[in-house]
Amino acid sequence: MTKPVTLSNEAYEALKKVKGKGMSFSDVVLKLIEHSNSEQDFNKFAGILKAQASELEKFKVQIEEDRARNVEKV
Repeated sequence: MTKPVTLSNEAYEALKKVKGKGMSFSDVVLKLIEHSNSEQDFNKFAGILKAQASELEKFKVQIEEDRARNVEKV
């Protein structure tokens, strides 16, 4: 079943730019919705692991030391 949808010229042009060869506008809309939902799923984890500033600094120092050791090996 299909449904008619009204879009502004701006929205139509934006969808048209995203639309690839062989894609329908329905495919584009579904792809954008899927992408949007996956970002929202990811964003729900933002800030879940709150670390103390001292822990973050230790982590940063460890990364820098590991990188220096890896450069020396090359």
